[in-house]
Amino acid sequence: METTKTSSENIAEALKLLEEAAKQKKDELKSVMSDKYMHLRNAIIETESGLVRSLSDARKHAVEAAAHAKEVGVEKARELAGEVDESVHRNPWPYIGGTAVVGLLLGYVLGRDRK
Repeated sequence: METTKTSSENIAEALKLLEEAAKQKKDELKSVMSDKYMHLRNAIIETESGLVRSLSDARKHAVEAAAHAKEVGVEKARELAGEVDESVHRNPWPYIGGTAVVGLLLGYVLGRDRK
């Protein structure tokens, strides 16, 4: 007895085989894609942590540089104040005269009528 299949049975069987193959390929593609995305995700996380570390280091260096600049500025201001103090003690009259002139000019400018 020979069992012959009709063409519709052959087509149904072929479609079933194609569907099974498609499911297998779909699962394989999911696996490959999840692996690729996992690598991409890991690379992004590594880059992000490196960037955070770099920004933290840059912030630390900026704070240190600002503190150093402040110290240098304060020291220079003290030196300048000391030099001016010495100069005033050696020869006070030009400073007294300059202060008087500035005071007179400010008094004139601020005290005049603005009508």
